[in-house]
Amino acid sequence: MSLKELTKDSHSNAERSWFAGRMFSGQITNPEYAIYLKQQYESYKALENRFDSVKPDSQVTFPDERIKRSDSIYKDLIEMDSNGANLPVLKSTQTYCSYIKDCPDDLLYAHVYVRYLGDLKGGQMIAKRVPGEGLYYKFESPDELETLIRSKLREDDLFVEECRKCFTFATDSFNDLKNYIDSNINI
Repeated sequence: MSLKELTKDSHSNAERSWFAGRMFSGQITNPEYAIYLKQQYESYKALENRFDSVKPDSQVTFPDERIKRSDSIYKDLIEMDSNGANLPVLKSTQTYCSYIKDCPDDLLYAHVYVRYLGDLKGGQMIAKRVPGEGLYYKFESPDELETLIRSKLREDDLFVEECRKCFTFATDSFNDLKNYIDSNINI
């Protein structure tokens, strides 16, 4: 079975969340999208910083600098809300960022698979439905980058389980976002 098939249920759970549905509907508001972008920015920054902190003699390196998203996400965030840097970091995002700091080096690519490959593929559908310029979803040489990411993937049990964890973190984030939006009626 392929990695996609092995993680299908976890992926589907994230896609079926209220917040993911809100993005795909094309009805997401600028403030809703801004709080989402804030969580994405913090999560991607944590993952990219974690790769940057891997020991130089390690076999684990970020696949390609062109894949990194945190700077683009931040620009989109500020486009949605000039005070976006001051938006709260939700509990699920804090938990994910904390987890990434201690994630074993050899499992970091599971997070690249779920997040960055998701942006390269499904993110292209989202880009057409969200407000703003959408720099988050714009990649230079996307086919080449997809090939690079796929070349680093594994299908062993530990790797598959780490991918599932990443999807669970995404689902938790979507649930947290819904709760935040529900409790902040002005959004």
